[in-house]
Amino acid sequence: MRDQASALRQIVDNLKKQRTREPGQGARVLCVTSGKGGVGKTSISVNLGISLAKKGLRVLLVDADFGLSNIDVMLGVSPPYDLSYVLRGQKRIRDVLAEGPGGVMFVSGGSGMNELLNMSEIQLAAIIDNLLLLEDTADVIIFDTGAGVNPLIMRMVRASAETVIVTTPEPTAIMDAYALVKSITKYSPECELRLIINRAESVSEAEMTLQKFMSVVRLYQKVEIDRLGYVLNDPAVSRGVRIQQPFVLSYPRSAATRNIEAIAWNLLDRKPESPENGLQAFLAKVFKKNDDMR
Repeated sequence: MRDQASALRQIVDNLKKQRTREPGQGARVLCVTSGKGGVGKTSISVNLGISLAKKGLRVLLVDADFGLSNIDVMLGVSPPYDLSYVLRGQKRIRDVLAEGPGGVMFVSGGSGMNELLNMSEIQLAAIIDNLLLLEDTADVIIFDTGAGVNPLIMRMVRASAETVIVTTPEPTAIMDAYALVKSITKYSPECELRLIINRAESVSEAEMTLQKFMSVVRLYQKVEIDRLGYVLNDPAVSRGVRIQQPFVLSYPRSAATRNIEAIAWNLLDRKPESPENGLQAFLAKVFKKNDDMR
């Protein structure tokens, strides 16, 4: 039997092969979302992305929490341009790419993104062709979406082959996360859902919340949710936010960093089952006109 270190090395070796993928084979696309704001979704996206980059993957973070973009704040980098410049035709997508700490690249979201859903077919085609250039820049693309169930957010999470749902053990957060799952599975039962519990006060609380949530969804929605793990309530997280440095870099020995590392390994150990993975398939679904993704 292989030891744990050998098994982990094998996972990384397999994933690094994605960097020599065949033409047309897409990057792995993840949407990170939540039922309500304030549960630490963006912190999870940023620190998980850096953890994956430390393992040798090219990671791109896209701030899709339009109007409340704050990935740049958490990374401590202020890029001169954001995605709105691309939408207005003032910049190409590569012009708005910025380099963050820990080896990640990112795109700041900007505002006015709801206009995307009202663009003409010709305008959308130009935008999609531009965005598809991102496919060559990354092995993993993480879209940090907004919270809740507004139309644009729902289009994104239902278009993604993999959606990571972040919640805390608080009853209101759990209820909103369940409502989100219900909405996703109603129209996209094939979507792979993964669950992270954030700010748990103890391992036992995290495990209990994971198990209960998964059981309720299995019973009432007939859907299996993959458990990615949990992040304990750790002062290192808020300290990192205050100094604008991701906690996996500023506090590498903290409990929260160990939790994120475990989540990253769990994610790498999974492979999306959907044959329609990659950025092209994702964008095609997001901007599809004649469907019921409302």
